[in-house]
Amino acid sequence: MAGKKPKIKNLKEIERKPKASQSQKTNKTICQTGNWLYFCPTEQTIRGIYEILKEQNETEIWEEAGVMEVLLGEKSSLDIETAEIYPEDEVTQAFAKEQGANSVFLITFVPEDYELAKKVMKQILEQFGGIFCGDTEDFMPQVRNR
Repeated sequence: MAGKKPKIKNLKEIERKPKASQSQKTNKTICQTGNWLYFCPTEQTIRGIYEILKEQNETEIWEEAGVMEVLLGEKSSLDIETAEIYPEDEVTQAFAKEQGANSVFLITFVPEDYELAKKVMKQILEQFGGIFCGDTEDFMPQVRNR
């Protein structure tokens, strides 16, 4: 797979892929990936997301870098990073268009903290709408505001 371009570019230019070791069996829901995308239907900034989360969550923001962190527990966090879809990534471009996305963010968290991360995702969805989806070939799993 050498030379394959990542679907999304971020400040670190890292392709994020789920690892097989991330699926452990426990009593709580564990997502297969901790690498997600948030497709927001409005032009949104990291500051806008921070403003709606800061009252109910312990958060930190590095606005110049387009990054924020939401603490999920004592040792865990959900990280949100401003992203841009590579123009040559036609599949992600088409999915973003289908979702009516005007802003895209990378979301990362430890898969074992999926239920906690999902609560934060729902807070964002209630305010801005859109869709969270796994940064996977089929954009699954998905979290929507229903």
